[in-house]
Amino acid sequence: MDNSLPREIDPADLYEGPDPANVAQFPRQITFVEPAPDRRLKPDYVATITAALDILGSRILALICAIAACAMWSWAVYDPQPQRTYAAIAFSLTVFLPAVALYWRRG
Repeated sequence: MDNSLPREIDPADLYEGPDPANVAQFPRQITFVEPAPDRRLKPDYVATITAALDILGSRILALICAIAACAMWSWAVYDPQPQRTYAAIAFSLTVFLPAVALYWRRG
């Protein structure tokens, strides 16, 4: 009794659709349709959005640095070891203070 094994899979059953080797059915030249210009888009809007993203970028960077500095100093105060204190001081001087200066300059 050889009925316990499943039948073999025919490769033609694995794909439904047009024959991939037949490329004659696809158009040779593709035409792109230009969208109508949006009259709501003005240079003032673009300038405002760019300025807002610049300010937001500096604020998010300062926020991430502040959270990291708080975590580092909390860890250094929770279990005071010289290496942790030195790492927190180094982070504050090299990363946190420049980020705060960038935040103050950008407003």
